[in-house]
Amino acid sequence: MKRWITIQTILLTGICWSTLTWHVHADGSDESVSDVLSWAQKLNKAFIEVADKVAPSVVVVEVAHPVKPATGLLSPENHPELDNLPEEQRRRWEEFFRNQSPAPEGQEEERNDSSESERPRDRFDGKGSGMILSKEGYILTNYHVIEAASRIRVRLMNGRIFKALVKGYDSQSDVAVIQLVDAPESLLIPIKIGDSDAVKVGEFAIAIGAPFELEYSVTYGHVSAKGRSAVAMSSNLDHDFIQTDADINPGNSGGPLVNIRGEAIGINTMIRGLNTGIGFAIPINMAMEIGHQLIETGTFKRALLGIGIQTLTENYELNDLVTSVSQGVIVSSVQAGSAAAESTLRPADIIIAVGGKAVASAQQLKNQVRSQSIGKPLVLDVVRNDERLQVVIKPREWTRPPVAAITANEPRESQNLPLGLKLREADESGAKMFGVDLAEGLMVWEVEKGSLADNQILLPGTIITEVNFKPVRSPFDFAEIYRDADLSNFVNVTGGNAEGHRGFVILKDRDL
Repeated sequence: MKRWITIQTILLTGICWSTLTWHVHADGSDESVSDVLSWAQKLNKAFIEVADKVAPSVVVVEVAHPVKPATGLLSPENHPELDNLPEEQRRRWEEFFRNQSPAPEGQEEERNDSSESERPRDRFDGKGSGMILSKEGYILTNYHVIEAASRIRVRLMNGRIFKALVKGYDSQSDVAVIQLVDAPESLLIPIKIGDSDAVKVGEFAIAIGAPFELEYSVTYGHVSAKGRSAVAMSSNLDHDFIQTDADINPGNSGGPLVNIRGEAIGINTMIRGLNTGIGFAIPINMAMEIGHQLIETGTFKRALLGIGIQTLTENYELNDLVTSVSQGVIVSSVQAGSAAAESTLRPADIIIAVGGKAVASAQQLKNQVRSQSIGKPLVLDVVRNDERLQVVIKPREWTRPPVAAITANEPRESQNLPLGLKLREADESGAKMFGVDLAEGLMVWEVEKGSLADNQILLPGTIITEVNFKPVRSPFDFAEIYRDADLSNFVNVTGGNAEGHRGFVILKDRDL
């Protein structure tokens, strides 16, 4: 039997009243649960539910870049300490430098052809995050994550890896869309999209991504500010960031910033110094506006007026002179030959609306102009010397600046690597020769360099006991299984080595 006793208590952590209820049992024991603790437990559960809900829609984006010929430090002349090494070691290091450094001009023919062919064309050396948009395999991420990519692969939360192609990108806003190749719809869980315009400063913000190689990390904080645009190195970039104190680090780029309902409100994009609690995310409304056009056409056509702009409230001198309007965007300059130059728009005009929608800041004007139809008349409401008037202007298409080439969509020649194994039935003489315990199977006598089997597991002396989970006792067994195997999937080889260790290796003839 329980008796209920309720008293009022003061929390030591703050000057506020809370009801504390004791559940007194017949045996004299009691348990206490305060309203504050109950709410904290509910909030804790809410964060857990958000992480569980959103994480399956987040992906890890791995990017390969071309391997550039090594120069400078990899020249033997820059390492005089080599002369102090024993002769054999010195020769090995000099050979290493020769294979890594480009041949002098006019001596390309003298380079060892085998070393050139063995050097990888590219290397997976970049990693970011992304979010699944649809069952068609579209992934929303940052442009800087895939910049200059020669190959892209995407890992889902369940560990499956798929090749991805670039659908389109917009370097000015740092938005990109990639698409998975041959990913089953059943594995793709699209993220729920929120409304970044409705986001309020102070509300919870949760970031999910792969910072510092630590995949599927969840951090939380708050929305610190909105409309941050003066945080990038270039003022020409189209940025309208959400600022957050949720920890964002290298590798988080492209991942979602979500609200307490698990809806994406932004793309985590950049930080202002490490461990500063200042991160920035592209508002999801802006990202989706651009992303939809990238999916439909593969490119984003940005409308351009050809004017320099400044928020009125940031120009104190002009703001003091203007009495008829308190908010708007100043036309600070008009570019020669631009759409604005062919209109009646003038420097010192104050734009207060674009297409009938009020604008109070330079970024709001960019947001309104960005997706306007190219060449179609657009009406600007303007204040000129305290007089209100309308200016008709026909936006032109913004010219994309040169960017690093992305070759991830270009077809790659299949290497068609051979298996590269010389095998024979394991016997006492072979076991004695390689110093291994004799077992039923096939003994590896030689591994061809650069072949599928060229790895740290299938070494000479290894005894292969199974291939694709089927026992092998003769080269015929191996050949029959290998003939029917799908190398675009995998061939699983199990065996043991001289140390008595048993393991497996997956041979796969598909280069993501």
